[in-house]
Amino acid sequence: MNILFIAPYLDLVKTAEETLKDSPYQVKVLLGDLEKGLQIAHDELVRSQVDVIVSRGGTASLLRQNLQIPVFEIDVTAFDLLRIVYPYVKRGSKVAVVGYENVVSGARSLAEILGVELGYFLVQHREKIDSVLDRVKNWGADILIGDTVSITTAQGRNINCELVRSGPEAIRATVEAAARFYDHMHEGIVRSNRLHTILEHTDKGVIYLDSEDTIEIINSKAEKILGVSRYRLTGTKISSDLIPGHIGESVHGKNRNRLIQIDGKDFLLEVSAVRVDGIREATLLFLQSTGYYHDMEGMIRQQLTSRGLIANDTFDSIVARSKIMLKTVERARRFSRTDSTVLLLGETGCGKEIFAQSIHNASPRSDGPFIGVNCAALPDSLLESELFGYAEGAFTGARKGGKPGLFELAHKGTIFLDEVNDMSNAVQARFLRVLQEKKLMRIGDNKIFDIDIRIIAASNKDLLEEAEAGRFRKDLYYRLKILDIEIPPLRKRAEDIVPLFAAFYSTAKNRNSVPVDCISDKLYEVMIQYPWPGNVRQLRNFAEKVAVLTSLEEEREEVYLDLIDELKSEHSTKIYTAAKSTNSEAKTLREIEEEIIRRRWELNDRNVSRTARELGIDRVTLRKKLALK
Repeated sequence: MNILFIAPYLDLVKTAEETLKDSPYQVKVLLGDLEKGLQIAHDELVRSQVDVIVSRGGTASLLRQNLQIPVFEIDVTAFDLLRIVYPYVKRGSKVAVVGYENVVSGARSLAEILGVELGYFLVQHREKIDSVLDRVKNWGADILIGDTVSITTAQGRNINCELVRSGPEAIRATVEAAARFYDHMHEGIVRSNRLHTILEHTDKGVIYLDSEDTIEIINSKAEKILGVSRYRLTGTKISSDLIPGHIGESVHGKNRNRLIQIDGKDFLLEVSAVRVDGIREATLLFLQSTGYYHDMEGMIRQQLTSRGLIANDTFDSIVARSKIMLKTVERARRFSRTDSTVLLLGETGCGKEIFAQSIHNASPRSDGPFIGVNCAALPDSLLESELFGYAEGAFTGARKGGKPGLFELAHKGTIFLDEVNDMSNAVQARFLRVLQEKKLMRIGDNKIFDIDIRIIAASNKDLLEEAEAGRFRKDLYYRLKILDIEIPPLRKRAEDIVPLFAAFYSTAKNRNSVPVDCISDKLYEVMIQYPWPGNVRQLRNFAEKVAVLTSLEEEREEVYLDLIDELKSEHSTKIYTAAKSTNSEAKTLREIEEEIIRRRWELNDRNVSRTARELGIDRVTLRKKLALK
């Protein structure tokens, strides 16, 4: 892939060359701002092969308006602004941020994180920059921070200003985005070139009709089923006497799937309309022998049994002594007897998967498969292909023969979608259709088939709040919220702490072949007072730690005292940290940057992909900054 990098200022040329010197792509970096940059791009497009262009700010906007080639704009990240704004904020200067939307929005995010006041002046049209600068002067700014368009004009008016420079993170992230786009576009071209081959190798009969119901494409399988040469059929109407009448009648019928007979044999006819802006542009017809589906269903059932997709936990596995937990378990027991969708709500680590497995095992579907999926643990593209499966040739690297998705594998059983709030909008839309219609289409496929599954979803966030904020589809929220269960955090059921700990401790001791000891009453007392922010998961890990330490040390009483001090110290530290305010002036720029990264990572439940997207950097850079392996 060939990338042309138009840098509006000299420092960006040097930074881009250094950042991209080991890039696997062919990147040519040239200096050029606005009209000069446009002329350079024109000349390069004539002289050499250019697949995409990368630039920044007003120059990127100008290139996009005047060229037919994809242009990617380097985002101004919070880190880019932090490097330049922080020294002025530390000195108490009055800082005005001037530029296009990407600069101003980044400044607002930075100001929220640092808790400082900045002036925001949005440039919507280049020709109106002078009026924007007049407002900056009237506001009484000590320093103007902005992009090249703003800085160039400000310097001509003797306004104290400084340019926002793009750092390596933003450059690398934009080039990666351009590469992904190119790969996707190239993939589409390859798929188009393979269309004929795919049509000829599919085991379905395929007929493609234009908007006037004229046959444009027909494969050899359909030709064989109909018993008429494709050369006679191409260019004729689907209502022609050459085509069995019930096929033509089905094109505009209400039923998309229909059983028909051709020469005394049973076939399933699938009708799929191709719509653009709500208008039917084409229609696809698929013909498949009914015997094929019987064979496929038997094969899938056999594979499911061999994979052992089962749930191990039952309601007997749940330790519950507190009233609130007993009530929650009873509510889940009642829900298990139905086949409706269940929504589990609760903090991370409170035991949502144990509830999901218990509901499945107490349900009429207990003999079917149980599949658990953590939606936050997979990138959007991978999550979509894992859930819905894909057809052969759906994308580069797709497995030969395609792959069934987890929804298919959960047929006649239960699928548990943990952290469902982390689904992207695209995956939510596809999931909603499965939820509403119990029908599925693999990625890159055109066949829709029925699935029989029960869905249990879980979220560690308030889904209604997420829906109101536009981060989660409201229609999907109301489809999920049929039978909802709020699982209380451990701090709200203190009566369960001791029996839970005892169970975990006993298991850990048995695993290490060490006799179970009597635990110090003082340790139990401190455990009950501790808030357990990590809930049951944290308590289980603590029990493991106690078991290991007490099996290694002779002076167990001393071990207990150390563990008590540890819990007390951690509790006090959390209270102190929550109460104190952030003193930005006492920290270095590196410390502020590290704090921003780590805080965002923690808020995202340590999800690297989602954090990298929000910060505008790639995953490799984020991992380095977090010192992750």
